[in-house]
Formats: sequence, structure tokens, C-alpha cells
Amino acid sequence: MRWSSSVVDVAMLRNVGADRIRRLYEQGKSAKEIGDAIGTSWRNVISYMERHGIPRRSRSEATYRKANPDGDPFHIKPNLSLEEERLKALALGLFWGEGSRRNAISVRLCNSDPRLLRSFVSFLRVICGVRPEKLRAHLILHEGANSKHVLEYWSRWLEIPLSQFSKVTRIPSRGQGTYKSRAIYGTAAVYVHNSKLRRIISDWLDEYAHVAQSAERDLGKIEVAGSIPAVGSDGHEGNGEVT
Repeated sequence: MRWSSSVVDVAMLRNVGADRIRRLYEQGKSAKEIGDAIGTSWRNVISYMERHGIPRRSRSEATYRKANPDGDPFHIKPNLSLEEERLKALALGLFWGEGSRRNAISVRLCNSDPRLLRSFVSFLRVICGVRPEKLRAHLILHEGANSKHVLEYWSRWLEIPLSQFSKVTRIPSRGQGTYKSRAIYGTAAVYVHNSKLRRIISDWLDEYAHVAQSAERDLGKIEVAGSIPAVGSDGHEGNGEVT
């Protein structure tokens, strides 16, 4: 009697066991990779997972896994010190006001102040634990600026290697006035591409906004509760009677 290939495949999967297939899948292996290791097709793996209630990743999760096969390129630091909490609050404020909000897969901040951008880079490194090789920078310079000199300037300030800078963008100069002299070092953008980190930072912004709204409501209650004392001409509180 000859066994059909589907029966053999089912037997293979049964021998491997649902628990092991679940672990392999949760470790980031795709259905195709699991099937190749076992000796069956990815369709049989998917069918077996469905029969045993093993949840599948969404399309976005699968894309993220493929882009980050070694896991998250960052590690959020727990139990921040007071100074680290201040750095986090500063960086979130900067990103809230100056960061790019349109790109859902990138954390990006652009400015001409090197101290401001270095603070944001410190936040990415210390608080978010972004791996150094994942940080990127981009320069926007006026025509005529010495790109080599400016690149070295920003690389020193941000402590990001020149190899992690993208191609310089040039814009027309606006004349010979003081603006041109101030803009000699142009504008720099620092960024890291990671949709998961972007969502985490967005959640932090929502938390800070909620705290700010609560504090504003509490302050308003305090002012309403004791804001209209009757004050006499001698500067002391009166009883409201006209004498």
C-alpha cells in the first residue's frame, strides 16, 4: 500500500508536535521556514497551525519580523533615574513640537541646533536603547557650503559615524546676508526607522498629554475653589459688607 504525500506530511507534523511548531513560530520562523526544516510545504504547516489553534501573525507583524530577523533593534530602559526621566520628558517635548509626525515607521527630528539634536540622540541611545548602527542622519545645506567640513562637524556633535549619513540635500542660497552666515552648518535630521519604536513613542506622548490635561484640570479646580476672596481697602479679607 502506498501512502499519499498528504498523509506522510500530516504524520511528520504530528511527530514534530504542535508545541514545538508554536515555539518555532513565536521565535520568528515563518511557515515556509518551518516547512523546509520538517520536509513539508508551508500550506501544510498553516493548515496544521489552524487545526491546533496556533495564532498567525498579521501581515504588518510578518513584515516587521522580516525586516528585523534578529529581534527589536532597541531595548527600552526600565526604572529610569530622575535625570533620565528629565531627558525622556525633554526629548518627547522636542519630538512633539519638532518631530516628523507623518511617517508612521520612522522616529525623526530635524533642527539646526546641534545641542538640541544631541539631546535627542542621547534619548534614543540611553532611554530607547537603539543600537548605534541603526541611527541615521541627513543634512540639508545651502549651495556653496563645504559639505565635507559640515559633515565632520555634525558627525562630531552627534557622535554618529559619517558612514551613517545619507546623501546631502542642497537648497538654493538666499543671498549674502546674515541668514547665510548663520546657516553655514545647515540643518540636520536624526532618525531611526522602526515602526514599533514609533508606536511606543506615540503612546508615551499620549500619556504625557493625559498627565498635562489632568494637571490643568486640577489647577483649575484649585483656582476656582479659592480665587474670589473679598478684600478690604486695608488689604485684609472682609466680610463682604460695605462700610
